[in-house]
Amino acid sequence: MLIQWNQDLSVRNENLDKEHQKWITILNNFYDGLMMSKSKEKLEGLVQEMLDYTNYHFASEEAFMRSINYPDLADHQEKHAFYIDKLTGFQEKIKEGKLILSLEVTNFLKTWLINHIKGVDQQYANFVDGK
Repeated sequence: MLIQWNQDLSVRNENLDKEHQKWITILNNFYDGLMMSKSKEKLEGLVQEMLDYTNYHFASEEAFMRSINYPDLADHQEKHAFYIDKLTGFQEKIKEGKLILSLEVTNFLKTWLINHIKGVDQQYANFVDGK
């Protein structure tokens, strides 16, 4: 297991916390597949699942931020776009055979996710708490 959900990752919103937990599960499944030397096709499927869910979650999170009139929405969207671009780039390189999935890729995904939830996502949680 790469990431264990805990209360430090909570944004104090039940739906978004559940989405973050699902995202962590998908990332853990990807990591497990990598560690068990799954086939390239299986790993491509896990990357696609991660990308699909990331798009779903970001749309959900951004809709929530619009609903609370979150003032830093545009900056948050830029961070989301960076992650999607990075993940899409990994996916394209995997399909072209130019990227061997490694712990370096997995660590990027893990580090970005944890830093994003604990840092950037906490900002909108604090904004809600301050209202």
